[in-house]
Formats: sequence, structure tokens, C-alpha cells
Amino acid sequence: METESPFTCPNTVTVRRNPHRKARPTPSTIAPQTHASPTKLQEISSFPIDEILSMQIPQSNRSLIENLNVFLRIKPQIFFENSRPRSKNVWPQNPAKKKALKEKNEKKKSEACVTVNDPHSVTLSPPLALQASKRIKSEVYEGFSCVFSANSSQGEVYERMVSPLVEEFLTGKSGMLAALGPSGSGKTHTIFGTPREPGMIMLALQRIFKKTTESSSDSPRFYLSIFEIYSERGKGEKMLDLSPDGTDLSMQQSSIKGLQEVIINDAAQAESLIACAMLKRATATTNSNSQSSRSQCIINIRCTGNNLDREGFIQENNSVLTIVDLAGAEREKKTGNQGARLLESNFINNTSMVFGLCLRSLLEHQKNPKKPLQKHFQNSLLTRYLRDYLEGKKRMALILTVKSGEEDYLDTSYLLRQASPYMKIKFDNVEDVSNMVCNKRPLQTLSRIEQPKRMKVSGPEASLVLYFIL
Repeated sequence: METESPFTCPNTVTVRRNPHRKARPTPSTIAPQTHASPTKLQEISSFPIDEILSMQIPQSNRSLIENLNVFLRIKPQIFFENSRPRSKNVWPQNPAKKKALKEKNEKKKSEACVTVNDPHSVTLSPPLALQASKRIKSEVYEGFSCVFSANSSQGEVYERMVSPLVEEFLTGKSGMLAALGPSGSGKTHTIFGTPREPGMIMLALQRIFKKTTESSSDSPRFYLSIFEIYSERGKGEKMLDLSPDGTDLSMQQSSIKGLQEVIINDAAQAESLIACAMLKRATATTNSNSQSSRSQCIINIRCTGNNLDREGFIQENNSVLTIVDLAGAEREKKTGNQGARLLESNFINNTSMVFGLCLRSLLEHQKNPKKPLQKHFQNSLLTRYLRDYLEGKKRMALILTVKSGEEDYLDTSYLLRQASPYMKIKFDNVEDVSNMVCNKRPLQTLSRIEQPKRMKVSGPEASLVLYFIL
């Protein structure tokens, strides 16, 4: 018995789940083919690549990166024709001995261990005794921002080294200048100078007040603060305010409590304050220097007010110019220090070592960003105070002072070998977003958006939250 096929409804359509690959679409799904006329193709303009390439995009200062400026200054050698002063009622010296002493001094001058090659490099030559015994060869150090020879004046050093920092300071950018070098190499003379040859700080103050008097009557206000960091018989580090009514200071994090700021109205007032501060600074006589600095001296000039930028807009200024005179590193064999002087030498050498470790850590971090910055700054009050500069957040400059005598070869070699890598440190040439008053570090807190709180959601609100997440 044959089975009849079920009744098929005329309105139903059979759809294959997996149609054949060669199946053609139904006529209803075929899109009408339209042929574009050649006239419409000619109306489409070409891509303006030449105009885009010719456009000049203004470069922002934030994209500029500059290296750390490292300057080198060579102290002139001083030779005395006779080590003992002559009294009045004596016979004149033997001419032959006088001539031999003069030739000896000229020979010492020709055997200087530091020779200037060009404005950016020097050659360090060891004495003949070290060349023969230890086979030490001459070394060339290059890449300095500028090398100042023994004949350079204070004005030349200021124009090349400090003038750019002062001009940026007046436009609202903070900066620092630090002097490094062995004891008796001329750091204090470079920074403070003498009445006949003013130093960097005096020339900077003269320039600051000269420019403000030439500008409008609404000139900014300037404040001066000066203090020292010293060690009393090796019993830890102490801080002293060197202002006329200054007392002992204390540090919390990276800010100083009790530091007085004096309003200065002209350069003469500032110079008198600094002169009084130098009388209170800790100094002593050693074999290397008749008036050796036994402390780290820091001078701050703070500017507050409104300035006009290059585009003519009013800009709030709260910048700080910091100048640091570091005490010179000392070797016990050369200085012969004992007792309290020896404890002071240990403090000075330790501070210089920590300062160098901070700069070297910054350089290694910039070469390899995955390597974190080491917290060497915690080992010294000076580096804690200068943390922003030593972490590359603010620009600074270094001045290395050396002596060119044969007996100073070891000190000069150590300084150049340690400081030459610092020239590769880079700073972003950006304006300070928030200048600090008295170098007080701002608190860095994360906003609530960056750290949202976890909330438990139930009911109809849960589906709404899930909808937005998806």
C-alpha cells in the first residue's frame, strides 16, 4: 500500500540550513547595478598631501630636552719666589740661587696636569713619577658645556654659566647651580668672590635688580634665605640659619622649619646680608686651604609676582634660584686632619658621595626606565632638600673646580672620572607647573576617579551597571 505524501501548504517556503556554495541568490536580493558616469569621477578632488606636508606645526617647549650643563674651571697656579719672607736688614739673595728657583717654578708651570684643548675638552696628564711606576696614561675628558681656563674672569664665567639661569628665573622657571671640587680649588671664590671680583651670586643679584628697575613699576618681590648644613664633632648633621636673627633649623620630609626669608629691595642690601652670613659660616684652617669651608652653604632667591611671557600674557611667578657651595672633598694623607677636623672631613666626603650617588642613579634610570630610582637622597640632609633637582624634576647646572698642579693630580682625576658621566643626564625643558615656596614638596595624592571604591549592587540596579560595563 502506497503512502501518500502529506499535504503541502502553498504558502510555506522551504529554507535550506546549509545552502550549496554555487547557489544563486533570488532575483529579489540582487542589488541593482549602477554604472557611474565618467563625469562624476572627474569631480572627485585629489588628496591634498602637498598642502599637509607644507604646514608648519608649532613646536611646544614641552618636547624639548636638554642635557645637564657641566662646566669646568681651572684654578690658576700661584708660585712664590721665596717661601720665607725676607727681613729688611739682610744681605741680598745669591743671584744664582734666585735664577735656579725661577727656573724651577717655570718647570712646574710647564708640568701642569690639566691642559685645555678647546672650550669643551681638557687633557689630564699624570706626573712623570706615576707614569713610570703605575704606567698611567694621559686621558682626554670632553663634552663639557664650557671649560674656563686659569685666565678666565668672574664676568666671563657668569655670562656663560649663570646668566641663562637668571633669565629663566625671571620668567618663572626655577633652577640650581652647585659647585663641586676638592678643597682649595676655588669653589667659594667662584660663588661669592671678593669686593674687587664679585662672585656669581653678587653678579646675579645685580642683574636681577637692574632688569626689574628697567621694567614696569609693578615689579615682582624678591626674598633671600641662606643657611648651612654642618656636623659638630661627628654627632650627626645640623642646620643653621645664617641670617642675622637665624637659629637652628629642623627638616620635615624635604621642607625646612624655621628658615627666615628676608625681603630684599636692591642688590646692596642683599650683598650686606650675604656678607654677614659668611661671617657666621663654619670655616677652619687646613693644610689645603687657609680658610676652608666646613659646611654646605645654600642660598635661595625667591621671586613672587606677575610677569609677562613672550606672547604678552600675564603669568604668575613663584620661582626659586638656588646656589649651593659644597665643601671640598678632602684626603687625609694630604690634609693631615686630626680630631675634630677629621670628623668634619668624614661628613664632607660622605655628603659629596651621596650627592654623586643620586646623580648616578638618575642617569641609570634614564638609560633604563625599568630600573627604579634609588633612594640615596635619604642619607643626607642636603640631598633630601635638593631632591627635586636630583630626580630630574627641575633643571640645574654643575660647576667643577680643579687645581692643575702635579700634587693635585689624584684629586682632579677622581673628580673628572666621577663627574664626566653626568653630562648625559637629561632634563625636560618645561615650565614648573607649581613652583614651591621655600622648596616645599607638594603632596602627591591620587584622585578618587583613579581609585574607585567597590560597591555591592543588587536588584534592578545591577543590570543597569552591567549594561554600562558591557
